[in-house]
Amino acid sequence: MNEVAAFHRFLVVYPEQSLCANLLKCWNWFRPEHQSRDAGEPSILAAIVAQIRSTYSVDPDRLYVAGVSAGGAMASILAATYPDVFAGVAVFAGAEFKAATSTSEGFAAMKHGGPDPARQGQIAFEVMHGGFARTERRRMPVIVFHGTADKKVNWINADQTIAQWEKTNSCLAAEDGNIGFLLTEKVSDGRVSDGYAYKKYSYLESDSHLLMEKWLVEGLGHAWSGSPKPRKYGDPKGPNASAEIWRFFCESAKHPTASSLLQKSSEASQ
Repeated sequence: MNEVAAFHRFLVVYPEQSLCANLLKCWNWFRPEHQSRDAGEPSILAAIVAQIRSTYSVDPDRLYVAGVSAGGAMASILAATYPDVFAGVAVFAGAEFKAATSTSEGFAAMKHGGPDPARQGQIAFEVMHGGFARTERRRMPVIVFHGTADKKVNWINADQTIAQWEKTNSCLAAEDGNIGFLLTEKVSDGRVSDGYAYKKYSYLESDSHLLMEKWLVEGLGHAWSGSPKPRKYGDPKGPNASAEIWRFFCESAKHPTASSLLQKSSEASQ
C-alpha cells in the first residue's frame, strides 16, 4: 500500500493490535464489546483517525478503511458504526457485519460463513443511524477481495459481505425515497501475467455509478494479492489489491481527485 500511497499522494495508517488484547494480535471482531460505536476497538480505531486529522490536512469526505482477515471483519464493523467517518470500505478475506458474537461463532464463520446477510444488512443499517446523526446520509461503497484457495477464511464470506452491504445500501436508498433501488451486476474475467486468474464483479446503480465490487482470485490463499514479493501473508501472483482498492475508492467517490486518508486495519503478523 505504501507504493500506491506514495504515487497517488494519500496518507495510509496501520494500527496494530496489542498482544495483551489478543494473543494473535488480531482484532476482536467476534466479540460484542468490539462491535459498537463509542466502545471497544472501533472507538480506538476511530480515535486514531481523529488524531491523524488533527495533525495532517485531510479531506474529511475521503477517509476510507481497509482490512485483511480479522482486519477485514473489523473494517465491516467500522463502516457500519462510523459511517460519518469512513466514506468507503475494503474487506479482504474478512466477513460481513457482526458475522459472529463469540469465539466459537467466529471460527464457525471463518469456516462456513456467518448469519443470513439480509438480516445482518438490516442490523448494519440500523446501527449506522448513530453516525448519520452527525453527517449527511450516504450509501456505503464496498470492495471485497478473497482467494478461492483460502484455508483460513472460506470465500463464502466474500459473497456474504457483498450481500450484507447490498441489503444495507438498499435500506439506505429506501429511506431516501429510492424504493426502486437495484444494482446491476457486471462480470469480467482476467489473469495476471504468469499468475492467477480472477473474476471481478462490479455492482452499478441505475445511473451506472459504481457502488460495490468483488474480486475472487483463483488459487490465492490467505494472503494479500499482488504483494511486491512472496511472503507468508503476501502473494505477488494475484492482481494488485492495493492499487485496485485505491482505484475503486476514487471511482466510487463524488470527488475522485481529492486528497484522502486510508486507514488499513490489518493483522500485525502480516
